[in-house]
Amino acid sequence: MKRKDEYRKIYETSFSDDSVWIDWMMRRVYDNSEVMLIEDESGAKAASGLLLRSYGWRYFGADLDMSYIYGACTLPRCRAHGYMRRLIDESLRRSVERGDAICTLIPATRSLYDYYSAFGFSPAVYIDRERYTAVHHFENPGLYHDAEAVYDEFHRLEMESDNTVSHSADDFADILDDLHFDGGDAFAVASASDGRISAMAFAVPHRDSIHVKALFADSVEAKNAVLSLVRERYGELMTVVDCFVDGRRRSLERHGMVRLLDVFQILNAMAASDPLLNCTVRVRDSRIAGNSDIFTVSDGICRRGGTTANLDVGIDTLASIIGSSESVGRLMGLRSTHFRLPLMLD
Repeated sequence: MKRKDEYRKIYETSFSDDSVWIDWMMRRVYDNSEVMLIEDESGAKAASGLLLRSYGWRYFGADLDMSYIYGACTLPRCRAHGYMRRLIDESLRRSVERGDAICTLIPATRSLYDYYSAFGFSPAVYIDRERYTAVHHFENPGLYHDAEAVYDEFHRLEMESDNTVSHSADDFADILDDLHFDGGDAFAVASASDGRISAMAFAVPHRDSIHVKALFADSVEAKNAVLSLVRERYGELMTVVDCFVDGRRRSLERHGMVRLLDVFQILNAMAASDPLLNCTVRVRDSRIAGNSDIFTVSDGICRRGGTTANLDVGIDTLASIIGSSESVGRLMGLRSTHFRLPLMLD
């Protein structure tokens, strides 16, 4: 049986997606170079599988590489036998070999957060959820007009942040297709003064609400303008907006996990972004030997080695620190900003 057919069989026994969506996923998302499979005890059939997808990651102005674990699944008869544990370990090894700086995932259930934490993943990705009642009015006083949601403008808006995934043009096409399967769409507004796109929203309607899965905006006015388009399309329903964490802490929810794969890459990019940064960190990592070291950040670069450190942390704790607020980073002697992982297939 081909690897593609093996993975599809495992996927179909594990998830409730309909056959039309699975056909699309196997045609558009699946890639033989990204599939990871592990055989059962007989060696005749694959017991577990996942896709180890590749993305860019923008980190303090540096372009790094990120892996994303998608569609991790095991045949029902093979569960609780350690197959997935072996597969996750192998996925981390492959990610390190190809030079990825971090690995991310979005657990399918809350209980899986504890499962993945055993591999050094930290629940460091959060969303700040806003809720607007059906009677809320999103004002658009003529400052913006409708625009087409195109990749180049989406990428510009996405790259205005740091510590965020970077989607390719193909990824963007897949995002739109996935939205359309659920009756959703992407919306954009442009400034009436210069024609530049100022906000973009990705929304899916439900029976009694509208879910805005991601929203990028350069001002509150632009945000209201694009949400008014969403409301016009789908009607006056409760609107739930997944926002990036900005410190106001309205209703934070866990949205994903991060596993640091190459501490040197990360701290070197951090150091380059702030030559005045000065900190020595001892990192402990039971799975990736190259991360267990003392790292000194100073003069715009990162160096390995040393005997003392002013910060001593495990690999998961380090991810939590660099994905926290700026104030937490300053307290620890590092730069920090919240992780952003929007619009991933989950």
